[in-house]
Amino acid sequence: MQGRSAQTGFTLIELMVSLTIGLFIILGVLVVYVGGIRSYSVNDALSRVQESGRFAMEFLSRDIRQAGFQAGCTTVNNLLDETDDEYSELLHFFAGGISGWNNDAGAFADDLVGYQPGTDVLLLKNAANLTGVTASGNTPANANTIQITAASGIPRGTIILVADSIGCDLFQKANNANAQSLTRGAGGGGGFVPGNKNPGTNDFSHQYDDEMQIFQFDSMLYYVGTGTGGGPALRRARLQSDGKLGGDVELVSNIQSMQVEYGVDSDNDNNVNSYETADAIGNWDQVLSARLSLLVSDETDNVLEVAADALPAPFQAVDTSDRRLRRVFTSTVALRNKLP
Repeated sequence: MQGRSAQTGFTLIELMVSLTIGLFIILGVLVVYVGGIRSYSVNDALSRVQESGRFAMEFLSRDIRQAGFQAGCTTVNNLLDETDDEYSELLHFFAGGISGWNNDAGAFADDLVGYQPGTDVLLLKNAANLTGVTASGNTPANANTIQITAASGIPRGTIILVADSIGCDLFQKANNANAQSLTRGAGGGGGFVPGNKNPGTNDFSHQYDDEMQIFQFDSMLYYVGTGTGGGPALRRARLQSDGKLGGDVELVSNIQSMQVEYGVDSDNDNNVNSYETADAIGNWDQVLSARLSLLVSDETDNVLEVAADALPAPFQAVDTSDRRLRRVFTSTVALRNKLP
């Protein structure tokens, strides 16, 4: 008869060795996985920060380059009612085309959505928006209305700059968008401010013909405020057709801070002598450029393994203990309309 074969198996020592090897393999896989997750998080945060920084710089640079554009006129005849209580040279007239506040929002703090204290505010003005409206004939200097070839489509209350090779005039449109003319009415009220000076005693600077160009005046306030997600964002408020600041929109999220220095030509030789903060500017007409510094932060905590070192100026006081990924973007932009 055939005898039974003896049953065999793993000894306790063999099991312990196998478990130990398995644990080392699992630990290695876990380390690789965690490293991959962290690497992905850092790269994802970096891509978001770079995208936000580039977009924000593009928005700001474009409008800074256009600041002060007034159709080549040395002097603009201001037909707005400067005596109206709502009139503000900062908002309603060119006044150098650029101005700002250092770590403050000036008189506009209450008008801005979640303004972040300790960040700069930048005000830019231009008449670079050519409306496409065409005059249909001559306009005498004492005229109250400019006849045009079709309905303008320009809202009532919009501030208009008309210009030709002789001169420029700035006034507020008093009739509706479907009118086939541009009319300036006297005084404020009627749903918009500040209104115009009395046309009967305040003429255009000269007679215009059908070669006049018709521009829309823009006044825009850039600042860091609260975004739709609750974090800091670059925002823009602009002058509306009622003549008041509004139309506040979020442009780019995750912009933690904005600081601006202004290139000042103190000796009028068309060269920048120094860069100053807004509170040191005595004459905004002497500003030829702006040096922008943006601090862009990802929205996720603990992306970095350790807190970042102190950030470069002017953001060296920013707390980085949340271990978020941050980058500083800088650019110097010339005001093209002030260059020789």
